[in-house]
Formats: sequence, structure tokens, C-alpha cells
Amino acid sequence: MSNCISSLTRRGFLAGSTAAGLLLPLGVSWAAEPRKGGELRIAMAGGSSDNSLDPRAFTQQMQRVVGVAVCNQLVEILPDGTLVPELAESWESTDAINWILRIRKDVLFHNGKSLDAEDVVYSVNLHRSEDSTSGAKSLFGVIAELTATGSHEVTLKLDSANAEFMRTFADYHAMIVPKGFEDWANLTGTGGYILESFEPGIRATLKRNPDYWKTDRAHVERVEITVVNDPTARVAALQSGKADIINQLDRKVAAFINRNDALELVRSPGAVHWTFICAFNAKPTDDNHIREALKYGCDRKLMLDVVMGGLGSLGNDHPISPDNPYYNGALEQRGFDPDRARFHLKEAGIETLSLELYTSDAALPEAVSLSEVYQSKAGAAGINLNVIRRPADGYWSDTWMKKPFAVSSWLNRPIDQTFSLIYGTGSAWNESYWSNERFDKLLAEGKATLDFDKRKEIYGELQKILHEEGPSVIPIFADFLDAKSIRVKGFEPSGVSDLSGDRVIERVWIEE
Repeated sequence: MSNCISSLTRRGFLAGSTAAGLLLPLGVSWAAEPRKGGELRIAMAGGSSDNSLDPRAFTQQMQRVVGVAVCNQLVEILPDGTLVPELAESWESTDAINWILRIRKDVLFHNGKSLDAEDVVYSVNLHRSEDSTSGAKSLFGVIAELTATGSHEVTLKLDSANAEFMRTFADYHAMIVPKGFEDWANLTGTGGYILESFEPGIRATLKRNPDYWKTDRAHVERVEITVVNDPTARVAALQSGKADIINQLDRKVAAFINRNDALELVRSPGAVHWTFICAFNAKPTDDNHIREALKYGCDRKLMLDVVMGGLGSLGNDHPISPDNPYYNGALEQRGFDPDRARFHLKEAGIETLSLELYTSDAALPEAVSLSEVYQSKAGAAGINLNVIRRPADGYWSDTWMKKPFAVSSWLNRPIDQTFSLIYGTGSAWNESYWSNERFDKLLAEGKATLDFDKRKEIYGELQKILHEEGPSVIPIFADFLDAKSIRVKGFEPSGVSDLSGDRVIERVWIEE
């Protein structure tokens, strides 16, 4: 499979697959000598009372950050975008359909059990079983056969060729737990930290795993995470010294952080795209003319400049960022055009449109402000938006995928995962319930195509379909902003997500 192209970028779009047939050694290095010990305190947005530590139910950052501190995955994406082995010591394939994974030896779960291939098979099957409710079911459902072919060897067969499949195991649902494990309130893994307590929507505490197999990770002795969904309260916690790290920093206070000698801003460029979901299964957004009107009625440049402070880039109503190697630069950049919006309203048989827009800072700290900018300018296009603000707690369970027009946000993923998860027919996380037969057919063709140029052409056509017919108004690719005390060292930005791709706990250390 020498014609399978590998193209890794800092921003995590990871266009190609590691060449199949190549055995990959683990290699991680640090620029400075980490200090062991101390306590790390994180004030975190992204937690609610309905959170579970069952990886199938992971949706928010509190779950993800605790998950990767307690558990390992088969692979890991480093801050520079490189895919490296984690519990899968190596992998190989000659056809991108049949894969052999060799599982790391001499690794212990927190309960003393030795990691083996059966644990991996069980953990993956949590997501791919017929009755699974996992948000990653569609990602792992492409595995036709999965077996332990040795004590530390797993063999899998896909239902079709996918040159990038190993990147699926970096998805944040893909935690490895012991075979038969079901006690999710007391999550057990092989990770650098042992769970002490977990109170959904409130806090979690962890202690360092003294037997961690990665000797160059897990530096701090104890971690306390407190859910603080209010952005002002998070900044206050950092400023007062009650927190060492905060995530989802409001862009309006970025300059304040930069002026404070005791604090530092951590910026991860273009790491998330923010979406207005137009439900494909509900009126009036099931009409593409209505969706086109909503796209032209969105002043995305004003949103980027005024609300985001320029800390991001313009979106073009598909989920692929301009710095992705697969980006279709031939598409016209859609801008604010009230006349074209009104044209599409007339084509839909109406003169004006009144629509409720559900929003919450659960999606992004600036989601409410962005929604209000949308509302303020859309009137010129004949679109009257009624912005309804929902609390962060419970937003993903009681509003997302339940209202015709609502906000959402998505972390960077490998391109085939992005298309499959958000827009693939039948995907559990197809948030708009969109279905397009041609899109699905082209996506399957693209995943099976080993030639990069041909694959880029196919993925470019998928972007065109979403641009012209898709269910998402995507105005912006937002930079993630974290902030930290200068005491915290080893914190590197990541294109995967904020908080160093959710892995901040095992990567940083405290300098007294």
C-alpha cells in the first residue's frame, strides 16, 4: 500500500493515513525536564449533571479529560498532529481492509489486571455492538470482524477499505477498559491517574498512578477538576490562584490575560468549527431554499471580527478548514448577502421567515453573542430570529438534535470521520438528520481511494454538496483559548481540542 499518502498537520486535520505495512515505534520527547509532584487544579467548562464516565456517552470535555487521564487509547495524537502508538504498540495492513494490531505488553490496569487483546476487543465492541448507544457507533460499525488472534494481537477486517482507519482509535470515545467492565461510576483504566471521585457536573479528583507504564508522563501527584461553566467565574478562579488552568477562555479577556505577568494564554488555532444546525427532518429547515437563505443571512465576517476578536477563520458552510490538505478552495466564499437571502425565501414561497434560534455557551463561550449578531443582521435579509438561550447544564441532552435551529460545535477529526459522523445517513450523531444518497456513495468511494489526488477530488465534491445543499450554517472556525498560571509547564497547544487535546493532565507539571 505504498501509494497511501500520509499528511499530518499541526492543526490536527490529519489527511492521510500512516502507510500500512509500516511498524510504528513510540517516540515522545520533552523540551524541558519535568518536575514530579504537586497538585493541579483545573476550573473547567464542559460538564453537566447528566455526565457519565461510560465512554459510549462521552459528549463534554469533563468526561473526555477524565477519560484520557484514567484510560489509555490504542493511538495518540501528539500536539504537533503526529499519530503515534499508545496501547497499540504497532499495526500493519497491506490492503487497508485487513489490519493486525500488536498490543503493548507489561501494562497493568488500576485493578491489577494485565492488559491483553481481549480487553481491546471488549472495549471496541462497546461501540460497535448492535444495541450500542455510543456516539461513535458509526465509526466502529465499519469493523466487519474483530478477534483476538493472540494474547497481545488483535486482527480486524473492515467492511470496506479505509486508508485512515487507525485514526478512528484516537476518537475520544475509544477508551480501553478491562474485559467485562461495567462500573462506570468508578472508571478503571491503564492511564496515568486513578479516579478518586466523580460528581457529575461538579468535580472530579484523581491521584497519580505509581505504576504507570509511561515513565515520561503523569508528573503531578494529584488533580482536582471543578466544573465552572460561567466564563467570568473561571477567569476569577485563575486570577485568584484557586485554579492553575482554565479552558474556553472568553475572547474578550484574552488581552487581559496577556497583560498579567502571572498568567499565560494558550492558543490552539482553528481547532473547532461552530455550527447553526438546520434540521433536515423538520419544517421549515427541511427546505434547501430556507437553508440557503439562512446561510446568506449570516454575517460571518462581523462575527469573526467583533465577537471572536479575529481569533479564528471564516467558514464556508462545510466542516473543512482552509488549512486542511483536502480543502476545496474553488468554492465561492459565501458572505452576507441580504438580496440573495430574500431570493431564496421567495423561492420557498415566503417573503419573510420567523424562526427560533436555540443557543447556549455549552457549545462555545461566545455562542450567545454570535447568535445575537446573527439576529441583529439577519433582519435585513427578511429573517426574524428569536434567540432562545438555554443553560449549559443539559443542553446536549434536551436541546441538541431536538430543535429545528440550534447551535453546535465540533472538534477537529480526520476528514472521513467528520463526514461520516456529522453527515452520514444513520449516524447517531448526524445532528441535522441529513441524508443524501450521492454524498454517502462518494464518501464510501473516497475512503477506499488510496491515491491522494483522487481522494482530494472526491472530498472536494463532498464539500461542494454540503456548501450548496447541506444542513449546516458554518460561519467560523474558532481558535481554542486556554489560560494558565506560569507555574504550569509543558502545556502545548493541540489541533485536537483545547486543554492540549484533552490530555493536559498527563502532559503538564507544576514548577514551584
